Amino acid sequence: MKLHFILGISLIQCRAAFLFSPDLNRRKQIVLLKSTENQNLALGAATDAITLHKQAGVLRAEAESLRKAIDESKAAARQKEIDDADRWINLLLVNQTIDESTQILNTEDQVAQILQDRRFSAEQVNQMFDRICETSSKQSIDRCSPLISLLLDAACMVDCMEREDNPNKRWNHRVERDLRKKLFAMGWGIDMDRIKEEEQDRNSGIGRFLKYHDSND
Repeated sequence: MKLHFILGISLIQCRAAFLFSPDLNRRKQIVLLKSTENQNLALGAATDAITLHKQAGVLRAEAESLRKAIDESKAAARQKEIDDADRWINLLLVNQTIDESTQILNTEDQVAQILQDRRFSAEQVNQMFDRICETSSKQSIDRCSPLISLLLDAACMVDCMEREDNPNKRWNHRVERDLRKKLFAMGWGIDMDRIKEEEQDRNSGIGRFLKYHDSND
């Protein structure tokens, strides 16, 4: 009986010693610390994800705002080009407007003189040419509007002048030739401006390629 009692007390003491031993407490603390660290890591990851999502939303909004601003700027620039071309056409080619469908045009001599006096450039003439084509039916060498015909004939007169006799030093003296080439291409459905842009892109690419290899030699 005493033996059983003594053994029982010893077993209880062993269990108590195990439960309240410093090693066990340390293990419990380590487990609790690891659990807390894992929770903090998970909370931190969730917070970072939320922050990144908000930042991505802000960046998307900024990108959309920038895209709209660029589109509006392009539209404004395009509208200015149209307004300028319309104003130049009326100044250069139109002598009098009777109504929306009837205009009295200047003569070739008058247009050629205005091209010189107002210092029109080849680029401005090209803009007028494009604008007339946009607002009229399909143009070609065989079928072109009176405005196009007048513009080409007057440009030819200025092209044929001696450079020293032409007060307009912005004139390159090949305006009519370039416009007739463009008109011929339009009759066959060829976009000369697009071809020119593609050639410039190819040439700039070749230039960059040669420059890169020259620098590495």
